[in-house]
Amino acid sequence: MNAKLFVVRRGQLNDASAISALEQQCARESQSFRGSDQLLATAPFIGNEFEKTLDDAEHLVLVVESSGEICGFADMAFSDSVAMVRRVYISESARELGAGAALIDELRLHAKTRGCTRIDAYALPGDRLTKNLFERAGMKARLLIASSDL
Repeated sequence: MNAKLFVVRRGQLNDASAISALEQQCARESQSFRGSDQLLATAPFIGNEFEKTLDDAEHLVLVVESSGEICGFADMAFSDSVAMVRRVYISESARELGAGAALIDELRLHAKTRGCTRIDAYALPGDRLTKNLFERAGMKARLLIASSDL
């Protein structure tokens, strides 16, 4: 398989159940990483808010599909000149095949079209797959936050 076998498009209302299923997979995989609770508080899953998200000009949901099946999604918010990728998830069967790269390329295109000068993204400590995806796309870590509860 190559990236040309993946189609990236805006999420639509009839994608809600597929995105919800992918969000559940993402949540299960993320549980073992430090900071997953904080990330969820900062960037909650789309879930029941999906219809609102579609009408929000400051928010973008993209899906990537192969052979008509949704195999991943991305959730990006816009603030001033920064596009913030809140979540990217690719199903296990589509990883390392170009689905993530196709999704990141399309996110970049949308960010540039909106006039953004920077694209940022969240990745949890220990989540090598997401970190590697971002690094392959030319996105390097610029800030790590160390934390301790008091």
